[in-house]
Amino acid sequence: MKGTLEMHLQVQLGQNLQSSSNPIPPSRCCKNLLEESDAADIHLPSSSPRTADIDIALDDRDFILSQDFFCTPDYITPDNQHVLKAFDCNEENIPCPKSPEKLTTLKNKRYRQGKQGDCSLHPLSPTLSSIQPTVELGKDTSGIDEGKMEKAATAGSRRNQSYVSQSAIALRCRVMPPPCIKNPYIKDASEVESDPLGNQRSKCAGFFSVITGGDGLSRYHTDFHEIEQIGSGNFSRVFKVLKRIDGCLYAVKHSIKKLYQDAERRRALMEVQSLAALGSHENIVGYYSSWFESEHLYIQLELCDYSLSINESTQFFTEGEVLEALYQIAKALQFVHEKGIAHLDVKPDNIYVKNGVYKLGDFGCATLLDRSLPIEEGDARYMPQEILNEKYDHLDKVDIFSLGVAIYELIRGSPLPESGPQCLNLKEGRLPLLPSHSLQFQNLLKVMVDPDPVRRPSAKELVENPIFDQVRRRTRT
Repeated sequence: MKGTLEMHLQVQLGQNLQSSSNPIPPSRCCKNLLEESDAADIHLPSSSPRTADIDIALDDRDFILSQDFFCTPDYITPDNQHVLKAFDCNEENIPCPKSPEKLTTLKNKRYRQGKQGDCSLHPLSPTLSSIQPTVELGKDTSGIDEGKMEKAATAGSRRNQSYVSQSAIALRCRVMPPPCIKNPYIKDASEVESDPLGNQRSKCAGFFSVITGGDGLSRYHTDFHEIEQIGSGNFSRVFKVLKRIDGCLYAVKHSIKKLYQDAERRRALMEVQSLAALGSHENIVGYYSSWFESEHLYIQLELCDYSLSINESTQFFTEGEVLEALYQIAKALQFVHEKGIAHLDVKPDNIYVKNGVYKLGDFGCATLLDRSLPIEEGDARYMPQEILNEKYDHLDKVDIFSLGVAIYELIRGSPLPESGPQCLNLKEGRLPLLPSHSLQFQNLLKVMVDPDPVRRPSAKELVENPIFDQVRRRTRT
């Protein structure tokens, strides 16, 4: 095919050069040759002398013009390819112009819109670029391979997926779950007595101070706005707070001492568990929630108006007022004793008032009447003699004795002595006369502080006493 075309071109070029004084440029010569070939195919008869040569040329028409003839570069055609040198048909293997050097290291990646077989255009056609969008993937001038960068980015994303921030770890350590133990105040409680997070808790206790320090992340400060301190004791402090999410006021009690050991936590949780087991009662301070934070126990409780603490109040109670308080706290003790629980710390400091309703609170010394839990008595000034002698057969009657002494203190209007003959007389059931008070009321107090627990009335018997008939009538109306 190639030899036939060259021979045909040489014959035509030789004739043209001999017959014309003005040589025709090679490019025009080639163009004329092709036009003449087409014309010959249409107009020349088959008997023409040139038919044989033309047939030879026409037989080879369905070919792709080689790169050797047109000097087409491998990927781009230079602008000055026709002025490199004169056209010489006798010269074999005409060298093609070299492709210009790539000025950039940009990589062109074409995204195919359809299947590869659907593209009917020549891959070198300039119209292809207008159809297929070109995305330039730049290579960093520092010579970093894009493949390595992609792998590094993928590895980094995998690391980010498993990454846990220090704040999350600190929060996990700060708000550590309490031990998973059985609530002994509930008879049908689950038999879970182990602490699966004990090891984790001990590790976080030392790890947290390194990460955050100070207060760090706090559920207490996040959920509540602290207003003022409203109470304190040997083991805890109580604050008046505003819960941010619901806008209501609560009392939050938190332990003073940090609770590192499981035994300490279990002991502190007895108040929470007893309140949770008791449930709701109109004459018991409401319990809402509790949590451990920075090794302290926090308890969210119902906010009351004030307590009957003699140290904080100068109010003098009349017989009718103390009968109202006695009746309502007796109902609370009846409810508690029916649940099989003893309070063991009944005193004016733990009797609260909200909207004229008396409520019993602070169950930190609560235990079970069947003596299956450790017994820790409360304030010794309100304890009967049998508790001081470690006789725990009538724990419910201990609460009755303490309530009688608390009512006597309210009538007296001054704190009880911690020791001395007056304190001893109370424990032996000898009450001084109370002027301006009815004999029935004084006899009720004497029977409540009887040194023999068997002769003391139960909470139910106390509630049903006829002295409270007038109080019950006021309650019904």
